[in-house]
Amino acid sequence: MNESAGDRIAEMLGTHLDLTEEPLENPDDAVEDAPIAHAREGLPRSFRMRHDAHYVDELMSRTADSPGRERDLAPPRTTTVPPAVSERPDPIAYGDTASAATAWPPVALIADRLESIVAHAHASRPQGGTTFIAQSVQIELVRVARLARAAAILQQRAAPVRESLSALEIADGVARGAGPVARMAGMDFDVSVDDRLFEIAVEPEAAIHGIVGTVDAVVELLLANPRRPSAARQSAGRIAISLQSVKVRPALIVDVFCPTLSVTAAQIERFFRNADEDYRSTPAAGVLLAAAAHTVRAHGGRADIKEHAAGITITYVYPHTA
Repeated sequence: MNESAGDRIAEMLGTHLDLTEEPLENPDDAVEDAPIAHAREGLPRSFRMRHDAHYVDELMSRTADSPGRERDLAPPRTTTVPPAVSERPDPIAYGDTASAATAWPPVALIADRLESIVAHAHASRPQGGTTFIAQSVQIELVRVARLARAAAILQQRAAPVRESLSALEIADGVARGAGPVARMAGMDFDVSVDDRLFEIAVEPEAAIHGIVGTVDAVVELLLANPRRPSAARQSAGRIAISLQSVKVRPALIVDVFCPTLSVTAAQIERFFRNADEDYRSTPAAGVLLAAAAHTVRAHGGRADIKEHAAGITITYVYPHTA
């Protein structure tokens, strides 16, 4: 009765339990020698993960085309904040004119639409003539379209597409475009050509636009000039355009003469620069004159202004070839 329960259990098990085996020196060896139920797929038993920084970077840089079967590894944790994606600067704030042209509707598109409206309005005029008010609206619409085209010329500054154009064709285009504007302002207007058959290589629309735009600018400056004599205000003035051909060094000289327009010496120095101090009250005149001068210089010519005792002469020189 005094025998312990442990002794009875030992006798019942008999030889099936051998407790005489020597004890293990290190209990952890049993865990280490225990068989692994499921081997890691794709990795040998002797595989040991390395923690070198360059080794992790190598794994992260491998692509799907690299040989061998690779497992995707998560990037190491870091406390460094990733750099923000740089945004494109504001084109208007940083003076990026090319980007500004794409950010805002291009002026050339506006000029195209206005010129299309002018063409449709001209085609829809009644055959029996129009009233004075209708003519005034038509002329003012043409002037707005011409101003938009001048702004587009200054914005794009594209190289001219040259064609052979005679002095007579230029004179006819100038008379059709500038004549109604000058007469609507009460000015006398005439165009003269010394050699009608003389030809130069220019872009027709740009060359004619520059001369007609100059007439628009002169009309605006003349009507807004407070220094104009009272006698000249009664008869608004006169604009005379002459086209002279030069044979020695072939060129076409275009003179726009207005005897009733006066400018200061400072204005003459920057006449074609569209300076705010000169064209604050007549901004359209500054844009038109700057575009005309740019067109002449793009053709390899020059723009100039000369002051007389009475009036001024604006001169454009178009060389025969580039």
